[in-house]
Amino acid sequence: MSSRSFFVRFSAFNAFLFLGTGIQMPFLPLWLRSEGLSDSQISLIVAAMVAIRIFAMPLGTYLADLTGNRRRVIMLSTLASFICYGLLYFVDGFLGLLVMAVLAAALFAPVGPLIEVFAIEGSAHYGIDYGRIRLWASLSFLSGSLLSGLLLEFVPVNAVILLIAGAQGIGALATLLLPPDHGIVKPKTRQIRLSAVLVCVLAASFLIFAAASSIGQASHGLFYAMGSVYFSDLGYSEFTIGKLWAVAVISEIVMFAFSNRIHKRFGSVNLIALGVSCGALRWGLMALEPPLAIMYLAQTLHAGSFGLTHLGTMHYIRETVPDGMRNTVKGLYSALSGGILLSASMWAAGPLYGALGGQAYWVMAACAAIALVLALILARVSPRAS
Repeated sequence: MSSRSFFVRFSAFNAFLFLGTGIQMPFLPLWLRSEGLSDSQISLIVAAMVAIRIFAMPLGTYLADLTGNRRRVIMLSTLASFICYGLLYFVDGFLGLLVMAVLAAALFAPVGPLIEVFAIEGSAHYGIDYGRIRLWASLSFLSGSLLSGLLLEFVPVNAVILLIAGAQGIGALATLLLPPDHGIVKPKTRQIRLSAVLVCVLAASFLIFAAASSIGQASHGLFYAMGSVYFSDLGYSEFTIGKLWAVAVISEIVMFAFSNRIHKRFGSVNLIALGVSCGALRWGLMALEPPLAIMYLAQTLHAGSFGLTHLGTMHYIRETVPDGMRNTVKGLYSALSGGILLSASMWAAGPLYGALGGQAYWVMAACAAIALVLALILARVSPRAS
């Protein structure tokens, strides 16, 4: 396969995959509120959907390494997840919504780490800028967020779950665009050994890396769980809420468009340090409950708080983890970052927001500051990736 063909097919796949996530992240909490759930119940469901990744991500990614067919794992996961999101429309009550939402999230969980490793390995193999592929996933999220925000100006909030399910169905169909990966990865000569994986992930430098990056990403928990509720409480319309999320993603897209240059200039570890620094500033600004113009400015820092941290994370894993176990290692990292720590942050978001309102963002700023300290330590113990 030519490098151009890989780029076009993977970019087209990314352009559709995260439409549903773009709707879900800002608007699922509002739909749950329309179903009569309390703020604590909403944060519990959203956090549980993240927490299930602790088990689902490592399992799915290990299966991909074990079978050597991550494309098939991606296709089956997206299809099963679409079915579960569709069934959410027919479920009533807190317990039923919790169970079905967690099942849908579990089935979709391995897709993210698998396509990230797929993309960065393919980019290195074909000499393509990883960020130019990754930005299409961000555009997909942006389209879902902005278009759904516009639609919700005209349709009731209880239509949100139908929009999410429909978008997940489009994402499942988009997996047919995925290029084969047999030319990217080396042929399997032996089964993956869990002992070798443990040696890799329990190394001191990897543990510090995982803590720095994961805590930095977990500082987004309050925003992901209650950000739209916070914006709504400030009096913003659904369309304005969608635009605030869109500004965040647009800034991320711009950063990804120049990701190779940025990575070559700063290195993986320094990117993580810069990213979490942006997070501390972003959450501090939001804690001040600023005017709308400043709130838009704070959202542009998503390019750093998420984007730079993510970019540094992916390159660090590519640079330090051996071939043949990157899917599994990325799954374990994602279980920590997107499962344990982020879910804990989101779980706490409801009570924190209920007690402190917008001032709860100071807690997220403190988390980002802790991540910065760890990133600076990592720069000293892992200079090869700095």
